[in-house]
Amino acid sequence: MNIIVLIVLFLLMLFLKSTPLEPFAELGKSSSLSLGFILVFAFLLGKKIKQLSLPRITGFILAGIFCGPYIMKFLSTRDVQNLQLLDGLALSLIALTAGGEMRISELKKYMRTLVSIVFFQTSVIIVGFTLFCFIGGSLFPFLAGKTMAQTVAFSLLLGTLATATSPSTTIAVINELKAKGKITDLVLSAAVVKDFAVIVLFAFSLSFSKGLLSPEKTFDAQFLLHILRDVGGSILIGLAVGGGIILYLRFIKEQMAVFILAVAFFTYQVSHNFGFHPLMICLLAGFIVENFSSQGEKFIQAIEKSSLPIYVIFFAISGASLNMAALQKTWFLALIIVVLRGILKYSGTYIGARLARAEQGIRKKSWAGFISQAGVALGMAVIIERTFPQWGDEFKALILAVIAINQIFGPILLQRLINRAEEAGKK
Repeated sequence: MNIIVLIVLFLLMLFLKSTPLEPFAELGKSSSLSLGFILVFAFLLGKKIKQLSLPRITGFILAGIFCGPYIMKFLSTRDVQNLQLLDGLALSLIALTAGGEMRISELKKYMRTLVSIVFFQTSVIIVGFTLFCFIGGSLFPFLAGKTMAQTVAFSLLLGTLATATSPSTTIAVINELKAKGKITDLVLSAAVVKDFAVIVLFAFSLSFSKGLLSPEKTFDAQFLLHILRDVGGSILIGLAVGGGIILYLRFIKEQMAVFILAVAFFTYQVSHNFGFHPLMICLLAGFIVENFSSQGEKFIQAIEKSSLPIYVIFFAISGASLNMAALQKTWFLALIIVVLRGILKYSGTYIGARLARAEQGIRKKSWAGFISQAGVALGMAVIIERTFPQWGDEFKALILAVIAINQIFGPILLQRLINRAEEAGKK
């Protein structure tokens, strides 16, 4: 029955987009109509994908790709940009959930393993990609004729982006599977911690690379101060938002879902206008509510009641924003980078887990939870494009292709990791 509904919706949308009748043609151009169609299409496709033992968010992402500006064009590039408000709202809610799932008592159990994995995974990836750029530099058209300093700068930035993982995707798969256990908790915590670490590491890498490419410049301390301001401001706002949620849940207690939506919207707007990090703010706020009040369970339940439409919106729009044109142009090199990144992720995770004396399952399996990539890596690619206009546009196109591949296969690998660890359905 779902297949029939999908086909009917698809044919209806094609008719509205192509009909010569002016009223219907104008209706077909409406981004709100297109979004409504895509959300229904994504929801139904997610259900079918789940029947194939794959994560529903894979169906949401595929629906967004198929209906986005590069294939069926139900949404234009401008429509996708206009819908970033919904995208940001969903991201804020997902981050609140992530913070609420992080408990100090549980973090203490594997803190040594967590720190070791994050450190060695990051180190191995950066060193590995630096060697790859020197050995296989001919594979990169925009590295031809570049000096050693330029190659070092490029490899450092590429390695930093390769370390990034998508916490939002990790959270979505874990919530969908209702997963709980050692590997699940470790992967979730590591994904979040790595996201913060990558932001700081990227600030240093960008400043160092600018110094290499422009030797007359000294270390860009101003840029570093700007990053520290953003991180420090995000922490302060996160503490304030978490305290406000605690007071509301303790003394008012009504229309909790509406209140949390308002908090997520407010957080995104503040972050967007002042350059703070919404993921960091909401993550810290959820963490404060869970660990410093008795309202954590009510808080999570209020969010999870509306989690499904949030995930449909977020991942359908994420799929529509993936640049398929970039993937078509650079797919072979992007595939090489994806495979190399996977090997280095496994190596770094194994080394870190072994040195921390973690159990065998964590050593050999947990790497599969760190493949997905999304917003942070994309944002860094845009900054690199603007900072290094000589080759930044080609670099960004390559990174977009890498993100597209990782975002499709990452959720599948994470789901299989959780199922093999027998941690699905434990929450």
